[in-house]
Amino acid sequence: MRIPLVAAAALLAAAPVWAQSSTEVTGPRTLTRAMVACTDVPVTAIPTARLVVSGPHGIDLRGLFALGDRVVIARMADDGLMVGQRFAVRRLQGDPKAFPREGEGFGAVRTAGFLTITAMDEVNALATIDQACGEIMVGDYLDVYTEPLLPATAAALAPPDFSDRARVLKGIDGRAIAGDGDVMSIDRGTVHGIMAGARFAIYRDPKNGLPLVHLAEAVVLEAGELTSKAVLVKVVDVVSTDDIAVPRRAP
Repeated sequence: MRIPLVAAAALLAAAPVWAQSSTEVTGPRTLTRAMVACTDVPVTAIPTARLVVSGPHGIDLRGLFALGDRVVIARMADDGLMVGQRFAVRRLQGDPKAFPREGEGFGAVRTAGFLTITAMDEVNALATIDQACGEIMVGDYLDVYTEPLLPATAAALAPPDFSDRARVLKGIDGRAIAGDGDVMSIDRGTVHGIMAGARFAIYRDPKNGLPLVHLAEAVVLEAGELTSKAVLVKVVDVVSTDDIAVPRRAP
């Protein structure tokens, strides 16, 4: 353990203690479910793209689409598509050849937006883009849509458990640094017992033999299986990827 008990107690005493409020739970800025849904998704394997955006529905053959545009989805046998279904539209961030090998970290999937199936036949389906996180492109793939439910409250401000040290992952559009109110991912999820509303303290390891440095406080907004999206609610200094996220939990 890099940080001694005396130093840990001092850091806890110095950490902010405040009455719970919406700012404390969802950050100092107006954070909506749509903004959380648009955050990149860390993945351990390159996704298999079954249903993809194949082009526009119209005479304009552009390859980039925005809110309100209608696009064509090439169907597959037994795809289960139905009119009224909503999907997330995603694509792999960066060069697939640079994707981490299994067990060596996370790659990022960009959430480009969301669309709803409006019509279909045996060959194609038509969809309308009803939310855009950025541009949607030909070749982007459809993924399961899950409506994020932001927590109304956060867990108690318990001591940090330094025996469990998670890692801060990238935020929206591959961002490697974040400040007050930004959403980043951490490499802990439901398989680790993490739920929405869980608290984490963010530290940096100076890697010079000195104690960890407290940078920020974070609250989990959405917990996935292996990773979670968390908002930075109190920031002392900029947070970056590979900083340490320590769960605050009762002994």
